[in-house]
Amino acid sequence: MQPNRLIHEKSPYLLQHAHNPVDWYPWSEEAFERAVREDKPIFLSVGYSSCHWCHVMAHESFEDPRIADILNRHFICIKVDREERPDVDDIYMTAVQLLSGRGGWPMSVFLTPQGEPFFAGTYYPAEIFAQIARQLADAYQTRREEVFQSAREIAGVIQQVAAARYEQMEGEPDPRVIGKYLQQMRQHFDTTHGGFGTAPKFPPNTAFPVLFWLAENLESEDALQMALRTLDAMALGGIRDHIGGGFHRYSTDAEWLLPHFEKMLTDNAQLGWAYTEAYSLTGNEHYKEVAQQIYEWVLREMRVEDGAFASAMDADSEGEEGKYYTWTLGEIRQTLPPSLADLFCNVYSIRAEGNYREEATGQMTGRNIPHLRAPLPQIAEELGMSPADLQEKMQTARELLLQKRLQRVPPLRDDKVLAGWNGLMIESLAYAGMVLERPDYVQGAEEAARFILEKMVDAEGRLLRRYREGEAGIPAYLEDYALLGAGLLALFEATEHEGWLDEANRLASRMIADFWDEDHHAFVNTADYHEQLIARVKEVHDRSTPCGNGSAARLLARLYQVTGEGNYDYFVYQTLRSLWAPIEKYPHGSDSLIHALLLVAGDTLEEVPEVEEPQPAPQASGVPVNVEMHIMEGGVLIRFLIERGWHINGAEDVPEDLVPTRIEVSSTLPLVFGDPLFPPPDTLQTDDTAQAIPIYRGELRVVVPVIGIGEVTEDTGEIRARVTCQPCTDTECALPQTVELVEQVRLQTRS
Repeated sequence: MQPNRLIHEKSPYLLQHAHNPVDWYPWSEEAFERAVREDKPIFLSVGYSSCHWCHVMAHESFEDPRIADILNRHFICIKVDREERPDVDDIYMTAVQLLSGRGGWPMSVFLTPQGEPFFAGTYYPAEIFAQIARQLADAYQTRREEVFQSAREIAGVIQQVAAARYEQMEGEPDPRVIGKYLQQMRQHFDTTHGGFGTAPKFPPNTAFPVLFWLAENLESEDALQMALRTLDAMALGGIRDHIGGGFHRYSTDAEWLLPHFEKMLTDNAQLGWAYTEAYSLTGNEHYKEVAQQIYEWVLREMRVEDGAFASAMDADSEGEEGKYYTWTLGEIRQTLPPSLADLFCNVYSIRAEGNYREEATGQMTGRNIPHLRAPLPQIAEELGMSPADLQEKMQTARELLLQKRLQRVPPLRDDKVLAGWNGLMIESLAYAGMVLERPDYVQGAEEAARFILEKMVDAEGRLLRRYREGEAGIPAYLEDYALLGAGLLALFEATEHEGWLDEANRLASRMIADFWDEDHHAFVNTADYHEQLIARVKEVHDRSTPCGNGSAARLLARLYQVTGEGNYDYFVYQTLRSLWAPIEKYPHGSDSLIHALLLVAGDTLEEVPEVEEPQPAPQASGVPVNVEMHIMEGGVLIRFLIERGWHINGAEDVPEDLVPTRIEVSSTLPLVFGDPLFPPPDTLQTDDTAQAIPIYRGELRVVVPVIGIGEVTEDTGEIRARVTCQPCTDTECALPQTVELVEQVRLQTRS
């Protein structure tokens, strides 16, 4: 098969799709011009090279000639690597979250030729995806104005949310917000397994710096124990690669046992720092050991030419997720001497039947994920061994197994070098080298820094985001300047070489010049010389890495501490002030901005401020469906919690004898609400002849966007939601229930 246009790209993710029968374009003017010329909608697929479900959808749909034919006839198809183009990813992920109530990759978005989304979701099985594509192609041809009106409404909400202009954001930064921060963290903390929330469970990378700051500076026992309990639990679980070092992306369960097996440079940079800091505060050698194993893996397997670091390792090898990292009992016994094999299997929970369940089916695979059932000293006591003896034997076993594993077919390594991601690892290595007295770590950080400063800067002195196969490209984004600057500052602190501080100052000055929003203050993710998309993002909340504004504010706060330069202090406070409303409301979602605040103003605190217990959110309880209303960025979220065994009907195409789910939102304020944005429903077929019923089970989130604001005469009022739904089982239905939800709000607009 002839390759498509992606064959000329540098991204390993795009190259994975270069031989698909889908007629892919990279993100380009050429693709949009053709869409306008041929009057076709656009199918946008966004993912990354180490994403397991991206591979699944590629194999099921994009390699299928039948589905490719549907896409090629009716759409212009664009493939994007989210790691290369975070600007594109940020904007259209907002659409996915608005329309489906959740996010994730692969991202599947259908756009008008002008780039406005009218349908968005994530992974779809092949038959469902083919059906969606056919229906949307038909809608574009037969209900054109309806499609464009929907796209305009969604784009309007994205612009409000992304640009942070949906409400007055300003407020006076107050470090006492840390009391509310800790309260929210305690509410989400899993006291049994560590971490925050339930499955799937992600390492709380951006929270560790705040928790450790509070433990060190305010002697917060709560903060310390939440951090250490999480690090302890993760170090025991299967999310940690006990054989080769480092951590996988996240755990699909609450116990940290079953991971998605991809490994990200960003996660391991931040976790290496966290385990190093835990060792620094406690002196516990266990944390030092975990940190060193992370860095051993990074320096062994993630370095590319001249010392920079690759982005990620895939989850799959030989067509199977986790095959590289998992073991049968027989493989263990073939590799280790009998007595050592028995001991290893006891310590690391290896079973004859396996302990690894396939995520989608829940079926046992016969393979094992090595994980510790308890800390090694506890197991040593149970076995009547000295901890040192057990540690030595397990180290020998792990080394033998690693050598065996290195003979397997490895997962794909995404070897593109990203400036900001390397900045995270440079900072982590430099700090660990200083704390753990490892000059080789500092040397590794210096080599990576030199690589970027020598090979990833354009003729005008601007940083470039991506380097691969001898070519640097893509203008760097806000996070690249901020994270690399923080790495160079850490190198200065580790080496006391003034050159690193000079480079950090240079990057900070360029960051302010190129990304500062002088009209509304704070930083935007893209500069004027970047491609202009349908919205310009100004981030407030962190994901797996610090958000753009958090990264920038943290860099400037640390530079202010080191240099005393008042200009840096000014930009930190202005950023916090302009974004204060959402920070104050949800501080646990803005770890990096909270950290920046503590760096510049934390010395005004002597202890963690006490706060009142939170009031429950407005809620109407009914059996078997609970309905909640939450005021959110850019609109109203209606959340349905549906008991197991029950469902509610969809909003459209419901049989006449059933009641569809209806949501009506109004306000005493001059707010204009758009239509409720329901995610695609499941279907229920009760018998061979009955009409298929669109239904929702479990949890349903529906966004009602604010699409306009009229003349404001009063700034305080109510938002009301009237919600009707009919709870049903698969065989019978209850009477419809209607609930009224009311919340007081204050509308603040910019003057």
